[in-house]
Parts: sequence; C-alpha cells; structure tokens
Amino acid sequence: MKKNAAFILLAAAFVTGCGDIIHEKRGTGLEQFTEGPVTIGWTGDKSQGVQSYQADIHVYSMNNRTDAHASLDQVYRLAVRNISNRTVTRIDFDFGDDVPFRSFLSDGEEFIAFNPDTEEIGYRITAEDANSPLNRLFENQSTLSRINLPHMREEARRLSLDLAEESEGDSRRLLLEIPPALIPQSGPDRIIRSRAVFDLNNETLSETEVLIIREDGTSVTTTATNIYEDLDGVPIKIGTVTVIDSRAPKLATGIDSETPVFNSLDDIPELSASELAAMEAAGNIFESTGMLFGDPADLGFIETIYEVHQGIEINSAPEHLFRLILQ
Repeated sequence: MKKNAAFILLAAAFVTGCGDIIHEKRGTGLEQFTEGPVTIGWTGDKSQGVQSYQADIHVYSMNNRTDAHASLDQVYRLAVRNISNRTVTRIDFDFGDDVPFRSFLSDGEEFIAFNPDTEEIGYRITAEDANSPLNRLFENQSTLSRINLPHMREEARRLSLDLAEESEGDSRRLLLEIPPALIPQSGPDRIIRSRAVFDLNNETLSETEVLIIREDGTSVTTTATNIYEDLDGVPIKIGTVTVIDSRAPKLATGIDSETPVFNSLDDIPELSASELAAMEAAGNIFESTGMLFGDPADLGFIETIYEVHQGIEINSAPEHLFRLILQ
C-alpha cells in the first residue's frame, strides 16, 4: 500500500472535536445504499473541518456473467486521521485469529501489517515511489471530503498535465489527464489511459478511470465513482461504486453453436409444476453451479463492486489507533 495514486484515491481523510451531531441519509438509487440509512456522527465543532474519519466498509460485488445480484464479500474497519500534516490510515480486517497480521497502517511512505491483539508487527514496507511527481500531486489529499483543488491545479500545471473544465447545467467538472509514465507499473500489463474527475461544485474527487491492456490483448477499464452526502454544507463520502469492464480481443473457439444463450434470468424459460415433475421423474433435473449469462464464446465480463460506508464517525478517531506508525 504505497503512497501512490491508487492508495490515495481509494482511502484517506482529514480534520477534530465536542458535542455530537447525528445525520441519517437514506438512499442514492443503488440497492446497497438503500437497504438502511447511512448514519454520520460528527464530534465537535464543524468549523474545524474533517480531521478524522471512521467507518465500517461493507464490500459487495457482482459479475454480469455469473451473478444475478450483488453479494457481500467482506467487511472491514477504516480509520483515517490527519496528524502533524501526515494523513495516516488504518484498516482492520476480521479474518479471525488464524490470520495474526490482519490490521494495516500507512502514512503513504511506510506500510505496516500487525496483530491488533498484541501489536506485534509482522512486516514493514517502505514505499519506493514516495517522492514521485504523482505523489506530490495528491500529497495529503483525501477522497473522504473536500480536497485542496488550488493545490491540485498548481501541481498539475507545474507538471504540464492536461486540465479541462466542462459544464452541464449547474454541474461543473474538472478533468485531469494523468500520463501513464507517472504511474508505477510492473509486469506485462500496460496502462494506456488514466484520469481523475473532480466535482467543482462541492470540491471533491468524483471519479477515476484507468484503462489497462493485458499481455493477451484484453482491455480492462476500471471506473470508480465516489458517492458523497452533504452534511450541512460539508461533503462526506458514503461509498464508492467501481465498475471493471474487461473485454477480450477475440471470441473463444470450440464452443457448441447449439448452446442456448441467456443474457439474464428473465431469458430463462420457466417450467410448470407438471413439467418439472415429469423431468424429475425422468431423472433430467440436476443442479448446476456454473450458470453463464451471455455468449459463452465471449470471455469478457463486467464486475461491479459496491463499497458502502456504515456508521460513519467524523473527528472521533483517537491518535492511539495509529501509534505504531507514529513511533
């Protein structure tokens, strides 16, 4: 977990507290965000801004080729705090005692995996690209609330990056093209295009997009859209929807042309009770766990990942949560 664009764009925050404010928001039109209210608790004076952020992150996913709906994959605890101009992040997974080093800390320059029960450090990694131009561009930035757009503009211009503004009605956006040369790459996959989109109305990072070409020619476009809730004029992140669109360069061969193609559950014909009984009696009914929607010769797929933030707490994360990386 280096201090690179991927880490900074996906997990960070700022800002302190006395007195609690509870805010509930129901629904953004996405099923995962409408199952219950998103609760935001704010400790202290709002004028001090967001100095820390805590939430339980529920991660759902679905694949359009194999799943009819999204299912819960994992839950983890995220805590972020600004300490002495350092943005420090802690993630706690509930893997059980079988995985001792299940908690992680990072300040962007160093990454620590440790046992949360004993605070024994399993390993410590120093980022190799902490001083890269891209890291300076996103230095101490957060996607959990407002970002420092003047700093972003200044650094982008200093690096001669392409910036463009566009408007549609009352909506105003800033598009930042990030050259692949600025992004650390390894292995045979190649980053072809990368960009960040900022909402100028609420000064937040609204979207990131990365296009990768794999060694076999497969193109993978990953688009992450952040979702915010306005809390008395302060945007608070309540989740992210990430769409991974993988497209194969050609169709697979050797597929039986008579294989029926179902693009969704609605395409599958229903059996009457009598038809089902007759097929069961003839031994023609069996369970299949490998249902594939769409053309079986097409190896492409679209995976959608929903990160839903629950029990959000602003300015209540104690400094001792990050003690190991502050030593």
